[in-house]
Amino acid sequence: MSRLTFLFSLLLLFALATGCKQASDLKAFSEAKYSLKEMHNLELNGVDVMQKRSPYDFTTSEGDSLLASISNNTLRASTTLLLQVQMPELVTDRQMTITEMKWQLLVDGEETLQGVVQEQLDLHEGLNELPIQTSVLMSEPEGMRNYEGLSKLMTMLSLKKDLRQRLRFQIKPTVQTPVGEVELPEYITVADPSNS
Repeated sequence: MSRLTFLFSLLLLFALATGCKQASDLKAFSEAKYSLKEMHNLELNGVDVMQKRSPYDFTTSEGDSLLASISNNTLRASTTLLLQVQMPELVTDRQMTITEMKWQLLVDGEETLQGVVQEQLDLHEGLNELPIQTSVLMSEPEGMRNYEGLSKLMTMLSLKKDLRQRLRFQIKPTVQTPVGEVELPEYITVADPSNS
């Protein structure tokens, strides 16, 4: 009986130590500084938009498909993000598993696009390469779709202007913890005009 009690105590101590480490990692990630370094292979509904320089580069069927998806709020995107994570304290073995991630894009401070990544992502200190697939929905402040914000974004893209001063990208992850999945209470800013 004492041997069983000893083994149970060891397992309990291990579980507590693991839980404490995950809680510490979660706190570190919530206080980390995030920056979006690059984006590769951006596709909207299967159309590679990184190779498009003007509206004339889209075929008629590609344009019609994208416009229909924007109108119906059914646009889908896939891309690879290079996300830099800088911890407040340098500890190399920190890791966080994200089970779902809400995101939003603000244009001139107004919510314009949003979506949800529903695949598992593992984050660590340093540069993270994250292949993602997500819905792309127009934000609906006060129940109305933000066509004005989308129009501003499309105009900036067509004029090939530096967008960093007018865009803010934010994420709100749900993370795996010893007691289950927990959604962070607030959005984390990944790219902000003030930090450009």
